[in-house]
Amino acid sequence: MPLKITLVGSRFFGAAVLDKLVTVDVQVLRVVAPAADDRLALRAQALGIPVHLQRDSKNVPATDIADRSELIVAAHTHARVTAEAVAKARLGGIGYHPSLLPRHRGIAAVEWTVKCGDPIAGGSIYHLAERMDAGAIAAQDWCFAWRHNRRTNSSPPRRRSCTPRS
Repeated sequence: MPLKITLVGSRFFGAAVLDKLVTVDVQVLRVVAPAADDRLALRAQALGIPVHLQRDSKNVPATDIADRSELIVAAHTHARVTAEAVAKARLGGIGYHPSLLPRHRGIAAVEWTVKCGDPIAGGSIYHLAERMDAGAIAAQDWCFAWRHNRRTNSSPPRRRSCTPRS
């Protein structure tokens, strides 16, 4: 019996996650997207998956989550999935963040990785929690982000403000 999912997200990454989900043994009950012309919403419509448009750009309430959802998957959403919404899904929810959490929490993780000259970057899958990007980490993977210039023996400049944010 396939796992029943509500996908909350947007843009290219949300659509890419949806394309991957439809190839595995899950059933996407609903897609929650910020706008009808969002890439994720358009892809879900093309696949015949019901789309629910967010009424609140900052929060995803329980009413946005499909009944019978077992898991919420958040893929490029800047809206917080409320505790009531997470509780509606039997297994709760997971999200993806493009940094090695807890470093660079927030909306501009990739930009901060570059600004700080971090030698490695990565992504985190985490359990949705009351605070954004603050849930328990389920998985992480990393890659090199900056290649040291051997000829000039230089690395990107480090800024004092590049300490992990809590």
